[in-house]
Amino acid sequence: MIVRDATPDDLPAIVAIYNAAIPGRAATADLEPVTVESRRAWFAEHDPKRRPLWVAEVDGEVVAWIGLSSFYGGRPAYDATAEVSMYVAPNFQAKGLGRELMRQMIAACPHLGITTLLGMYFDHNEASRKLCDSLGFEQVGHLARIANLDGAIRGLIIAALRIEERS
Repeated sequence: MIVRDATPDDLPAIVAIYNAAIPGRAATADLEPVTVESRRAWFAEHDPKRRPLWVAEVDGEVVAWIGLSSFYGGRPAYDATAEVSMYVAPNFQAKGLGRELMRQMIAACPHLGITTLLGMYFDHNEASRKLCDSLGFEQVGHLARIANLDGAIRGLIIAALRIEERS
């Protein structure tokens, strides 16, 4: 697996991986596929020096991505806090790629000025819970019954990893 900064040419693959997660109703609150065009501004918000967006390649194919987003609208007092998002193509799930991507992003956090990394996932998403738990994230919040996924009312777990405690 090769991990590198995403480029605009990767956006179609990033969107395809994301869209593949929508029908399962476990990994995203989007209910309909997104378009490459609709994700251009989101892509542009990523900065390799502060809020990177990485892709993972296997045999030259983009099979996963991970990125950091500013927390709470990017308000300055929260500069050292970032939300991590990660998606893995269906054929590459449960192979350890996601765990390795998360480990690499956690290792990069001190260089990015991140002291708190947040993971947010649905309370019925066992894979994300197990991954976050295994990497040392602690559940710090639960917004019960906040999402309507085609009539299934779900909650959102907020998990935090304190980076300064890991050094």
